[in-house]
Amino acid sequence: MKRILVLPLFKMESGHHRSANALVEAFQKHDPEITCEKVDFLSYVHSGLEKFVSNAYLTWIRKFPKAYSSFYHLFFSKKSDMIQSAYEAVFLEKMEQLIEVKQPDLIVCTHSFPSFLVDKLKRYGVCHVPVLNLYTDFFINGLWGMEQVDLHCVPSQDVKSELLSKGIAENKVIVSGILADDRFSKRRMDRRSDDKIHVLLSGGSLGLGENLSSLLNTSASGLVEYKVLCGSNRRLFEKVKNLHSPHVTALPYISSAEQMNHLYSWADAIVTKPGGATISEAIRKKLLIFIHSVLPGQEEVNLDYLLNRGLAQTIVPHRPFEDELLSILSDSSRLFAINKARHLYMNELETRSCIELVTLIEKKLFTGKTSVKDQYLNELFTKLYKSL
Repeated sequence: MKRILVLPLFKMESGHHRSANALVEAFQKHDPEITCEKVDFLSYVHSGLEKFVSNAYLTWIRKFPKAYSSFYHLFFSKKSDMIQSAYEAVFLEKMEQLIEVKQPDLIVCTHSFPSFLVDKLKRYGVCHVPVLNLYTDFFINGLWGMEQVDLHCVPSQDVKSELLSKGIAENKVIVSGILADDRFSKRRMDRRSDDKIHVLLSGGSLGLGENLSSLLNTSASGLVEYKVLCGSNRRLFEKVKNLHSPHVTALPYISSAEQMNHLYSWADAIVTKPGGATISEAIRKKLLIFIHSVLPGQEEVNLDYLLNRGLAQTIVPHRPFEDELLSILSDSSRLFAINKARHLYMNELETRSCIELVTLIEKKLFTGKTSVKDQYLNELFTKLYKSL
């Protein structure tokens, strides 16, 4: 029986968790005897550390977004020896302890922080467990572990080329896209011409996006029906409900991939932030993608990539959103360009589903290898046999 240790960061719902959950579900469908455990490393270090760090992060990006953006680009967009030395001094021993306790046969990192620490342990010869990086943005920041990672599941051919230029072997890189639940690979039914236009508005799982309700206030033609994902933001939920519009429905936090798939299938377009997981899901469901706001840091880099590839468009300030939406839907040349950009991106992917990726992972990392538990038992019985 093989054991897989999955390392996202923070307990709060995010793209790191959604991609991790998709991979875990695929592993368990592929082989029910595989056990997967998802561990938040900060909580493992100290019970109160995760809550403190996540609250500090949310406060920082809400109150001082420009300061956080500058910090991120200074220390994480490229390799920072100062930050990495500090992380290593404080956390490396705890990561070694976690791996020793869990005895995994594979480590999956969906965040750069645990990836950096595991990569260091492998470099020092302390850890010999295969490790997989599952990237959840459209770029790779400077903290991710690189050289000692056994398999990189990257979002695009651009990122694959970047890794190859840094000396990573081609057989260690697979273009999987940003992993999304296999439910989202099912095609949407084409919208009938006499239907209303369906728009899904998302502020992210934390409901960051107070401008969503003001966007709705300026869009009231009756030609468009909206469903607003408010996340855990109760104030936004009540604000949208109090619009008392027959064309607008407020939805609380949704964790079910099945429910989200139904919403994506209902929608023609999504208005969202450029979070990697949400964008990946929307691309697979062939939705028009509009960006309403950007969190400082990685989402700024994601947005640049999406705009350069023609995969998304930003909402034009001071212009009613519905005017913009209807303009695109009535412009066959713009729709053709958007569909072509999506098609080109999807054609880059070397695996199209989680199940396909899991099969590849097993072939590359598990075939012919003995599990950690079996290795221990073999060594134990060998010693007993020699002592007879």
